[in-house]
Amino acid sequence: MKYKAKLEIFISILVLSILNGVVLSKGIVYIYCYRLLYCVLTAIIFGVLYYLSFLRVYSEYNLLKQTNKQLLIELKTDKLTGLFNRGTFDLDLKNILDSEIYSAIFIDVDDFRNFNNEYGHSVGDKVLIDVSKAIKYGIRKNDMAYRYGGEEIVIILKGCDKESAFIVAEKIRTNVSSFDNSPLPKITISLGVSGYPYDGQTVEEIIRACDVALLYAKKNGKNKTVIFNKNIDLLKYN
Repeated sequence: MKYKAKLEIFISILVLSILNGVVLSKGIVYIYCYRLLYCVLTAIIFGVLYYLSFLRVYSEYNLLKQTNKQLLIELKTDKLTGLFNRGTFDLDLKNILDSEIYSAIFIDVDDFRNFNNEYGHSVGDKVLIDVSKAIKYGIRKNDMAYRYGGEEIVIILKGCDKESAFIVAEKIRTNVSSFDNSPLPKITISLGVSGYPYDGQTVEEIIRACDVALLYAKKNGKNKTVIFNKNIDLLKYN
């Protein structure tokens, strides 16, 4: 709470306390001055004590509010990457309206299993952290990035058509491929892009479409971004 607000509350409580003291004294006309002074001073003391109690309660309320906010963030966030987790992804899908333009990007770290199997999970974790940093750097503040599962990451870009989403995806891909990961193998990612309403009528269809585009990228060279289109064999890559 700001100093000015605290001062205004203190003055208000003090004035009310004084008025209350006057009322308790049963009127200036009918009592001696010392009784009036006693009531007013008593009211001021209780007013100050009430104000201090109010500040303590308000401080504890703010602390509880901040703690709850932090806990909520932790529940929604993947601890390793700092991206939103799968649970948050499932909840947020329900809030996406199929009446506005949006795009989805599905990302998979190429040969991620090799990093874990040959160099250990700590190296694999570092790869995921580095990729996640590149993703955060490459998207807007209102874009949402989720760790979908393992090394798979999904980005939802509201108000963005899939051609613009492709540019974002390519920016992320080139940033990742420019990492100096020596002496370990180079880090690369494959990406699939789809958009509403071009590639489906529901958010589930849009996610499925960008997943299909991702699989196409993985099976055709990796380290590339593919925009979903109707020419991709759905039966082969679905």
